[in-house]
Amino acid sequence: MTRFLQALAFLTVLPIPRARVVAQAPEPWAAAWFPAVGAALGAGLLGFHTVLVGVFPALVAAALTLAVWLGMTGCLHMDGLMDSADALLGHRTPEDRLRILKDPAVGAFGVAAGCIVLLVKAGALASLSRHSRIALLIAPILARWSVLVTMMTFRYHQRPERTTGSTLTARLGVRQLAVATILPLLVALLIGPLALGGLVLAGPVALAIGAFASRRIPALTGDIYGLVIEIVEAMTLCLFSTSFAS
Repeated sequence: MTRFLQALAFLTVLPIPRARVVAQAPEPWAAAWFPAVGAALGAGLLGFHTVLVGVFPALVAAALTLAVWLGMTGCLHMDGLMDSADALLGHRTPEDRLRILKDPAVGAFGVAAGCIVLLVKAGALASLSRHSRIALLIAPILARWSVLVTMMTFRYHQRPERTTGSTLTARLGVRQLAVATILPLLVALLIGPLALGGLVLAGPVALAIGAFASRRIPALTGDIYGLVIEIVEAMTLCLFSTSFAS
């Protein structure tokens, strides 16, 4: 369970036993547990949202669910999305883009991107039917699986100091991705065609984001991984909010 705890400590702010130990040097096999962390997160969100929709109007329940979603992840991925929007959009040099990714300040592109994604997620959540709320389970799984596709395909930006990203991506390969694919595939098969469609789309979407980013910066960073997770989550929720899900 050490690798799972490493993944849980890396992707959430949940109180993890021995978190200080397992979070110090997560290895590539910890990344194979990313979808399992997504499943744990999604199961909690699904249960929480199901309770809320019985008490509050759909949009209020969606907003409260999103607040808990952000809180459980410590806004880690949303921060990555906002930083990525500031860095990748606009006319800048690759060096300036990397500098912006390290800058804790948020600019106009970042604020706009964060607001748009949150609005899309809230709107999609509010429109989910009783049967399509299962999207809350599948979205975090697919998002954390798709980020492995990006991590394995594109070069990681190595900094002089040792970072969590560098240890995770150093020897990440097909074996870890194959193991990580088992859970999303099984869950998608159980849920049905929309979940399978989400799984089929998640990989290309992650690769497209990685390709877009790699044309603007020399190598990807953890912020780009956060961008991938947020976009794939929003995409999955939108997919389940369509008329095909009713």
